[in-house]
Amino acid sequence: MKSTTGIGRFLIVLFAMVFVAGMVQMAFAQGQGMRMSPKQRADTLGKQLGLDSTTVVKVAAIYEKYQKIMTDKRNELQGDMDAMRAAMTEIREAQNMEIISLLTKPQAAKFEEVVKQQQQRMMNRPPRNN
Repeated sequence: MKSTTGIGRFLIVLFAMVFVAGMVQMAFAQGQGMRMSPKQRADTLGKQLGLDSTTVVKVAAIYEKYQKIMTDKRNELQGDMDAMRAAMTEIREAQNMEIISLLTKPQAAKFEEVVKQQQQRMMNRPPRNN
């Protein structure tokens, strides 16, 4: 009679490896979905636009300022999705205009392209189940 314990063990190890790989993938995907801090956003934008460190610090301060404004507005308009959407759009536009005021013309043009790409990604993402 042949022993299949070698194959059985192999299959158990293989299934365990697949399970662990799946869990790691899920954890990584969830980490990607987390929001970046204002400093991280400013650093990323700085790299995209080739900003100097002084401008990156100023952009981070703008992101922090508007993050607080958005949080306050979100709390104020809780439940009224249409009003919240309109308010967030208005706040984001003000934020973007303040950032553009810090940039050179070529940087501003590139920033506007980055904003367009972000809007495209938002439009193409699947709806959330609330």
